[in-house]
Amino acid sequence: MCSLQDTSTEIKHCTPSNPSSQLYIIMPSSTSQTIIVTGANGYLALHVIKQLLKTGYDVRGTIRSRKADDKLHATFPDYYGGRLTTTFVEDLANPELFREAFDENTVGAIHVASPTHARTEDAVRDMLNPAVKGAIGILEASKIYASPSFHRVVHLSSTAAIMDSKKGPRPGYTYTNSDWNPVTFEEAAAIEDHVSLYVASKALSEKAVWAWMTEHKPKFDLACVNPTMVFGPHLETISNMDEFTSTAKFLWRLVDAAEIPQLMWAGCVDVRDTAAMTVAAFEKHEAAGQRLLLARHFDWQTAADIARDELPGFRERFPVGRPGTGRSEALKHIHQYDGSKAVKVLGVEYRPLSETVRDTLGQFLAVEGGKGH
Repeated sequence: MCSLQDTSTEIKHCTPSNPSSQLYIIMPSSTSQTIIVTGANGYLALHVIKQLLKTGYDVRGTIRSRKADDKLHATFPDYYGGRLTTTFVEDLANPELFREAFDENTVGAIHVASPTHARTEDAVRDMLNPAVKGAIGILEASKIYASPSFHRVVHLSSTAAIMDSKKGPRPGYTYTNSDWNPVTFEEAAAIEDHVSLYVASKALSEKAVWAWMTEHKPKFDLACVNPTMVFGPHLETISNMDEFTSTAKFLWRLVDAAEIPQLMWAGCVDVRDTAAMTVAAFEKHEAAGQRLLLARHFDWQTAADIARDELPGFRERFPVGRPGTGRSEALKHIHQYDGSKAVKVLGVEYRPLSETVRDTLGQFLAVEGGKGH
């Protein structure tokens, strides 16, 4: 269970340096303002919903099953059926199915949903089309059904849309908001590896939403949020380790590891910061038309050092490696990410990596020990 009184990142509001006559009045007021969140039962989406409710918005989550609806009810029992409502959208690619999600109080949408099938028999049918057409579906629906007060869609993309994996580790190179994964639809359709296919789907879906905006020129605008590897605690009740299916579970690789894992990426962002930045991307006038890379430095050695310090009762379950050398070694062997623009535009700081590692692994270890969450 969770409480909206729990400690989380606060959004810091500021006045734009160059006020525009077109500046939206988008802060919650006495009049109800509703934001649609697609894929509402997901790991990140639950945190986004929590942040929206805390900030004062009402939320309408799209779901595809009764099980997903039950999760939302259990996670937000004080808000479900009131400020938090749900609507079934079986096929995100069909804009007509979003009709009930919109009303005169709907001011925006946050598209979090993305296919993550563990197995795909057909790359186009099972992954690429659902990702691309689903991302377009909410834009089409917004154009058809939105009221005049609707003004922004935030698309949850990924650094998968920024990195060029064909260039390998690229030590000395720093990825920024300006970089693009150059993969084409034809190349992606031939991919057999599931992870690489998912990466391609994120890149192609983001390219598709920007192209749609250019072609259709709707009355609302778009912002894209591109987080790196997302870690941090789950909000929903977890009773066993098999229920952890998010990217946060990558941190479990440290537990009982014989040695420090090989570093395949050098950035992460806390799920609570990601949620706060996503809400800020909806609210901030300056975020319109922007791609916002969310990242702070990550390496396995530093994470192990933190785990041994922050979780002393489990200290011996984490590898020692070469304490204190993580960042310097990472800089020699792999690319980095520059997540500073997001902080500047959105006014939300990244929390310390120590907090992310401690809270994530602490939750895992509690569940492993039978205490649940």
